[in-house]
Amino acid sequence: TGEELRMSVFDLGGQAQFWSLVTMFLRNRSIIVIFSKLDELLNEFKYGKKTKGDNDISALAELGIWMDAATSATTDGPILLVLTHADKVPGVSDQRFVSGHLDMLLQQRGDQILQRLVKAEVHGEKLLFFPVNNTESINDPGVQTLRTTLQRLSEQCESVKQLVPLPLRLLQDVVGSVSHPPQDGLEQERQFRAVDSDAIDQAIRRVRQRRGATAKVPLPYVELSDLAELYTACTSRRLHSLNDPEFRVYVDFLHLQGAITHFNTPELDSLVVIDCSWL
Repeated sequence: TGEELRMSVFDLGGQAQFWSLVTMFLRNRSIIVIFSKLDELLNEFKYGKKTKGDNDISALAELGIWMDAATSATTDGPILLVLTHADKVPGVSDQRFVSGHLDMLLQQRGDQILQRLVKAEVHGEKLLFFPVNNTESINDPGVQTLRTTLQRLSEQCESVKQLVPLPLRLLQDVVGSVSHPPQDGLEQERQFRAVDSDAIDQAIRRVRQRRGATAKVPLPYVELSDLAELYTACTSRRLHSLNDPEFRVYVDFLHLQGAITHFNTPELDSLVVIDCSWL
């Protein structure tokens, strides 16, 4: 369509210390990609040989943990399984073998992830995973297929088609500028030229100064009152309470979009994470 599509990618490590963090940023609007190693799964399915990784558990057990995390944190949205080191398992028959055993295992578990897994077509075969050859990088056909699939799924997302009020879209951009301010002041001025850019720029500076942010270091979080100040600058609507219904709709929407992480509980209500990589 010629329209620009902006994506936010959160790359989470597979080590055990990251398991508890997954629910903090996964949303129903997310496209979830889970990685594992094709050669290790083949050895485990075919020969019963379990290779223990960083977490001292087998590849299949670790894959199960991430699948459970994805389906417990979200109830909707596509999930892609990407199996790397496909150069070590080049045969289509072995790839079909792994896909079939994964399918059988998930059916035995009654796993809801089966309805959400996006299948890959490889050499005319429908597989439950995207085989990727790490050594080929972007030249690998599996990587190219994965890339076009992600683009297609992104364009089909309901959140992409959803009409959003201009002040809400503006607030989303402003939050990004608070966390990572443009190095070029003119860039920010052009970005907010359709509104009162002076008021917005001043609000951004006040929030960053209040939180002790420096020019070169991203600001990871602010308080809900800071977000309210930015909201007022974007909407020209002054709040009498942080529980203002319209303001709370904006907060919830930004959370659903992944622009912020806000824990809507009495204990953590005042905390707004604006740089999710900080988590």
